[in-house]
Amino acid sequence: MKRCTTYSLSAAVILSAALSTCGPAFADTAATTTGTAAATIAKASSCGIAPYGLIGERWTALGGENSWLGCPTTGERDVYVGGVWAGRRQYFNRGAMAWSPNQGSKMVVSAWRDNSGYVYFDWRSTAPFSYDKFLVRYTSPADSNGVQRDIRGGTSGRVRVQYITNGGYRFIVEGCDTGVFGSRCRQGWTISVTA
Repeated sequence: MKRCTTYSLSAAVILSAALSTCGPAFADTAATTTGTAAATIAKASSCGIAPYGLIGERWTALGGENSWLGCPTTGERDVYVGGVWAGRRQYFNRGAMAWSPNQGSKMVVSAWRDNSGYVYFDWRSTAPFSYDKFLVRYTSPADSNGVQRDIRGGTSGRVRVQYITNGGYRFIVEGCDTGVFGSRCRQGWTISVTA
């Protein structure tokens, strides 16, 4: 009896330690992030909030706390479009990032400002989808009607816009295939991000 109790307690401690190192299940699709990678992201940053999952991976790839995004100002939050769950968004000192899985299971969009007068919008990866072109739309207080730009296709991209106002620039992107009678945009628009 004592041996069995000791074994059960040891197993519970091991299981508890293993579970405590794993990150949340969402935004962790198809082995994209392990608990170890999420812990590494948290240790590598001196920010008060540690990004994790796909947003954390992309933030780290962009330079982490030393990137133009800076440190997170919020945790990840669910985003609903038309009452339907669409992904997750996180805000940073100088921008935002969102995981937008309807456009690809690993699709993360990012927007940030630099100190030289530009706003950047970055997206990757739309895999398993690949497109002939991307439609990028953005609005700002200086142009509430917005602008749409066609960008070369593939699975990722980036645009740079010179900002003319201190207000936020809101971006979305949609992948499209070009046909004889127009474009076909199957997955719809991403979650918006603002810088």
